[in-house]
Amino acid sequence: MYNTPEEFIVAADKELDRYDWNAAWQIATEGLKHYPEHAELQKYAYILAPPKITSVNRGGHPEIGANHEWMKKNRLEYRGRWVAIKNGQLLASGKSHDEVIAEVGPVKNTGILVTVLY
Repeated sequence: MYNTPEEFIVAADKELDRYDWNAAWQIATEGLKHYPEHAELQKYAYILAPPKITSVNRGGHPEIGANHEWMKKNRLEYRGRWVAIKNGQLLASGKSHDEVIAEVGPVKNTGILVTVLY
């Protein structure tokens, strides 16, 4: 066993020289148990720690599925027409893109889908 923080660091360095990152990390974290305030051991333990993988469930984009469903159900009725849809709800329809935009206004960053149905 090691008696000083420096001895833990020397041991970790030897493992690093052997390219055994995991062993070096284990020695550094063991050293931190005995010397939790030692800055160099903290640095070794932090740098050598296994990567942390986190994920965030943002819930996807259910509005895309709702828009797609609306288009599937209403494609024949609105064939050849331009439509504005948001969250599966028809906001406007017209003979041209400009006609639909005139009705709903600017769509950038609003979540409104403007498309022609075939």
